[in-house]
Amino acid sequence: MKKLFVVIIAVLLAGTFQETKAQFTVGAGLGYASDISSLGISANVGYEIDETWAATGSYTHFLEKDYVKWSAIDFNANYNISEIENLGKLYAIGGINITTVKIDIPGINLDGFSMGGGSASDSNFGLNIGAGLKVDLSEKMILAPEMTYSISSGSYLRIGAKLMFRI
Repeated sequence: MKKLFVVIIAVLLAGTFQETKAQFTVGAGLGYASDISSLGISANVGYEIDETWAATGSYTHFLEKDYVKWSAIDFNANYNISEIENLGKLYAIGGINITTVKIDIPGINLDGFSMGGGSASDSNFGLNIGAGLKVDLSEKMILAPEMTYSISSGSYLRIGAKLMFRI
């Protein structure tokens, strides 16, 4: 009797897992941040929960500019708003953000007079709001242009695109 019960539960669970269409995605992206004034390169992961919701995470490294290094970590929920015919799915973005900045000024030496450099770092916790468009390029490849505003003590706007692959 126990074996029959275990078999029935296994069959029901297998049917449930086959019906869910949740998929993982991984990819890379490029973007520009307004107040940081630098190009960012991102590594991205996503989990498509169902037709309406997706959870995403990303790490963005902004190119160093004037001895300043920026990076951002984002955890977002994406909500599909509408299907745009012959283009893709429009989605809203909401989530949390951690932005870090590090300034590293090297020391200088002028005719025997030496001035030491210095460094400082800081991080800000904030909220993300934005929108994106999910364009299926193929069964496995997605192009996702996005615009996100990170609200914190150092708020900034990011505009960019991700190329994601379903795995």
